[in-house]
Amino acid sequence: MNKKWFFPILLLIVLLISFFIYNKYHVAPHIKFNNLNLVDSNNQPKNLELYKGKKLLICFSASWCPNCIEELDVLKSIKTKELADVEVIVISDESITKINEFKLKRDLPFTFLKMNTTFSSIGINSIPTSYIINKKFEVMHESTGYLNWKNPSTCQHLKKLME
Repeated sequence: MNKKWFFPILLLIVLLISFFIYNKYHVAPHIKFNNLNLVDSNNQPKNLELYKGKKLLICFSASWCPNCIEELDVLKSIKTKELADVEVIVISDESITKINEFKLKRDLPFTFLKMNTTFSSIGINSIPTSYIINKKFEVMHESTGYLNWKNPSTCQHLKKLME
């Protein structure tokens, strides 16, 4: 191979790999929420379409994830004031037993649902992954990683998106 092409080709390969990794772990996938196979804590099927007409925050989360725990604790602390009119739905791919124990232990006032497939099957490779959904059931914001709900301007901005 000609040495003059080695470094440009190597740089291109590194850039492509970086782009792939960034997209996989830092970009929330587009999800068809109506197609999710979900059950509640009693193993009864649930469809997110039931929440149409409400302001929604949907969090894909797990009991073992430190950022998920921190975000859910912050949401709990602001739920009654700043998010009183917002339905917070936490979706996990863990067992129903694990989900119920986690909710009870942390005294979280949210709706918890179990997904009957893995997160990766719908393109979620990084948690927490959150979706802000307005009353028309349109996704207005999607993000991966910890959302700083403690920041008043962030909280206010995300709430406005739900209108």
